[in-house]
Amino acid sequence: MDQIRGVALFAIFLVNIPGLASVAEAGPFTINSALQAVLAVVLEDSARPLFAFMFGISLVLIYDRLRAKDFNPYPTLIRRMGLLFFIGALHGFFVWAGDILLLYAAAGFVLLLCLRLPAKWLLGLGFFFWLGYSTGIDLLTYYTAFHLSPDSWLKDAVNASSYPFGIDYLLLEFSSMIDHLGYFFFGMYAYRSGVFLREWSGRQQKWMISFGLLVLGLIGKAGIYFNVNSFFFHSLDDFYSFLVTIGLDMALFLLGTGSRKGILFPFAAVGKLTFTHYLMQSLIMVSLFQDSGRTIFIELGIWTAPSYAFALTIGLLLFGLQLLVSPLWLKYFYYGPFEWVWRMGTYGKWVPLLRRRS
Repeated sequence: MDQIRGVALFAIFLVNIPGLASVAEAGPFTINSALQAVLAVVLEDSARPLFAFMFGISLVLIYDRLRAKDFNPYPTLIRRMGLLFFIGALHGFFVWAGDILLLYAAAGFVLLLCLRLPAKWLLGLGFFFWLGYSTGIDLLTYYTAFHLSPDSWLKDAVNASSYPFGIDYLLLEFSSMIDHLGYFFFGMYAYRSGVFLREWSGRQQKWMISFGLLVLGLIGKAGIYFNVNSFFFHSLDDFYSFLVTIGLDMALFLLGTGSRKGILFPFAAVGKLTFTHYLMQSLIMVSLFQDSGRTIFIELGIWTAPSYAFALTIGLLLFGLQLLVSPLWLKYFYYGPFEWVWRMGTYGKWVPLLRRRS
């Protein structure tokens, strides 16, 4: 699980790099436009659902562990989501507008109401919000005279292009949260159904399914990205993006439980420090690149409007450093700094940070 979480963090970081660096617009037929197109097709709108999927699994896992100890899990989980909401709000308001923590905390409060639902209900809710809400509304808006996009309504109402603050920002995050709810439910279903707790038989067939989902999803995303005028691509962004997410999830799980699981091992330590690394990525990047952050970070920075390739190189170097530092940190500490604070706030008690040396 830590390995997949580490890969999800890497995927989200790659998607965030253009915003974190405020990259210059790439001209056509350049190395920058080619790199941007590849990463957009592969990861854009698929990385967040991957992380939401993992978040749903973690929420149910904590709930079950607390119940197994005869604790009422709801006060603990409410504190956990409340602290995440607070940190996400600070991060989104004052550091970088692309924050996802606020969205995940808001979703967490909604998901608390559904923790006792059986697996089939969670699966049904996942399909409802993915196909019925996210994809369905887009299709209705495109093929009918009805404009049924709450997200567009809110963006128009608050003039989203001006980087909204306060209530405007919260409203947009709430709308985005509803759009992502299905992915959280799919993660909850995956845990409740025991998908990640049992050995998978027929691995070859599952590899084929994973490959098929990835190919179909990538073809669809490529058609949408390059504005191919076809019935198969109109308003199906959420549909194809999540096909890539499901295919990637299956591939990562198969890889992590097979004979070549060592390939994902470097991501395990990063996955244990996801909260800290996510916040440090944005703090470092908006401090290096001007005009990408908020408040005091707007004027900070060494570079302005860098090329996509340059920003991507800096981002890869930063993530490489996180890969190297993570196992060293965990050798001396139980948690990352922000994981430690979050854990103490969740359980309402002091938690040791430093490992005892024998």
